[in-house]
Amino acid sequence: MAKLTGLSEFLRTIRQGLDQTEQTARAEAQNGDCVRKRKSHVSNPLQTETSKTVFEESPNNWQENYLERLPSEIILKILSSLDASSLFNISFVNKRFHDLANSNALWSVLYASEIEKKKWRPRVSVAEGMRSTHAEGKPSGYWKKMLLKEMAGYKDTMWKTELKHKNPHTGMPALTEEVLRRLHIQWEITLTFRNGRESVYKQTHTFFEDSSVTVFWSNGCWPLMHNLDSLKLHGIMCRPVGAPGDKPRWRSLICKTATDKSVHWVFLGYDRLVKLLQFGKIIIGVWRGNWRIAFIMINLHFHKLIEKSLLGSRFCPYIPTEDNAVDPDCVRHGYTLHIVLHNPVRRIMCQRFSPLYTSRVGLQGEYVQLNAVDFSDSSEHMPVVRICLPWQAEGLKGNVERCCMMTLTVLDEAQRPFWCVSSPVRMSSNPRVVDVEYEGEQFIILYEDAEGKVKMTFVWMEEFQHFFLVQLFTVFSVAKVKKHFWG
Repeated sequence: MAKLTGLSEFLRTIRQGLDQTEQTARAEAQNGDCVRKRKSHVSNPLQTETSKTVFEESPNNWQENYLERLPSEIILKILSSLDASSLFNISFVNKRFHDLANSNALWSVLYASEIEKKKWRPRVSVAEGMRSTHAEGKPSGYWKKMLLKEMAGYKDTMWKTELKHKNPHTGMPALTEEVLRRLHIQWEITLTFRNGRESVYKQTHTFFEDSSVTVFWSNGCWPLMHNLDSLKLHGIMCRPVGAPGDKPRWRSLICKTATDKSVHWVFLGYDRLVKLLQFGKIIIGVWRGNWRIAFIMINLHFHKLIEKSLLGSRFCPYIPTEDNAVDPDCVRHGYTLHIVLHNPVRRIMCQRFSPLYTSRVGLQGEYVQLNAVDFSDSSEHMPVVRICLPWQAEGLKGNVERCCMMTLTVLDEAQRPFWCVSSPVRMSSNPRVVDVEYEGEQFIILYEDAEGKVKMTFVWMEEFQHFFLVQLFTVFSVAKVKKHFWG
């Protein structure tokens, strides 16, 4: 507070001095104008009107921004009193302020101050930072980038070490939920309207599974669906409750989805109050009748989730590096398939199948298939409880039948992720094409994207009020297998 008070007094003094200078200059200009007019009247009575206009407009030349008239050295001295957030924001004023506010000398001092909070380092004063040849010897923006990374937690190698410990059941990092909570990582939805305006919504609650997290947004004033142009999902690192300071929050883009009806979207289901629409991996619930948004939810797979939530930028997502092995013989590899059906409240089904071996399918053997549950082997069939998707918004509750979230992880022989899927799925009625001994209506869940396909077949057992899973297999291209193992 004392620093801000001193800064305001300093700026007030500068302005008073500039006001006095301006008044003096204006008086001198007016006196000079009168003298020139008298001399001109005596010596040249035929003076043109144009020359009068030049002198009459000269006082207006003093009407300019005070700070623009200051030398760069004084502006740098003023900027050295700002914190990182203010310095970052002031760089957007104009080109001159952008160049001055990105000075390595300023950011090197802030970086040294940030480091001192975590471990001992020699103290660097403002004056030393301004004259530091070491600071200016770095490329432009170097220390700013280092500080923002430090503030965003990029240098926190502890969570990277913790993520090396794998859950033997899922193949995902065992401490993902703990790391997400410790780093205060949350997710925001940004809705972009057709007129370019944006609205940001903070998450309402989350539901963690052993290999994914379902994020739910229901609070806020939601717009009509037809007014939207796109939707963006960002990961952010929030400031802990009660923590001092006001550091800028880094936003990492995870996905951007168009919400126009002209793009591909899927109708998932409905109940008496809402309809569920799927845009990519995102579910949007709209009120029946007026098509105003009631809630939004998405299921996020744990694979590289922390990196995606931290290491991207506001406009570009983080792209994970491929971890490939050199092994051309892919047919004999034993794969592991871990699949979870769940909703934002509870787990519906969780199964792990290992080892699974590939078989070639397709006319030319261009696809490989993993059979986890074979409809001809009744010993592999398993009961599944009610499949539904509950929701809650504006004090109302509902339940949409025969749709849920699916989290699927396929691991290779070395227990490394081969294919990871988190997506809403719906159950549709299917003609009885699978010949099993159970009597009842058959349903399928079918998921397909550019990397592969998953098919699950269920039989509804009326007497038990349960579904029975009688078939489960995944299909992916041989090209994907070669890319994974050959690089």
